Amino acid sequence: MPSQAAESVAERLLRARERAGYGSAQEVADAFGWPDYPSDESGERTLTAVRAKLYAHAFHVEPEWLLSGEGEPAAEAEHADSTISDVPEPTDELAERIGRLTSAQRQALIEFLRTMQGG
Repeated sequence: MPSQAAESVAERLLRARERAGYGSAQEVADAFGWPDYPSDESGERTLTAVRAKLYAHAFHVEPEWLLSGEGEPAAEAEHADSTISDVPEPTDELAERIGRLTSAQRQALIEFLRTMQGG
C-alpha cells in the first residue's frame, strides 16, 4: 500500500499526465519507452529526482512540484480549465528524439538512467 506521500506524488503525476493530453499511464510508458512509469503514477514506486525531471519535461510541469507539491504545476496553471482539444500536441524536442530511438537504443537509455539513479 503506498504511503500518503506516494499517493500525493501519484495524484500529481496523474494530473500532469492528463493536462499534457495523455490518455493513460500505459500510453505514456509506450510513447516514451518508460515501462516503469505506471508504477510511479500508481504510487507503487518512490519517485526519484531523476525520473521527476524526465516526467516534468515531458508533461511541461516543474519537477519540484511533482516531488513535493510546492509551487505551481506549470507556468500556465491558470489555463488548467481548458479542454484537451484546446491543448496543443506536445512539441517537446526530447520526447521527439526519444520517439525516434530504436528499441535497442531505448533499452540502452533506460539502463543508463537506472544506473544514474542508483537503482
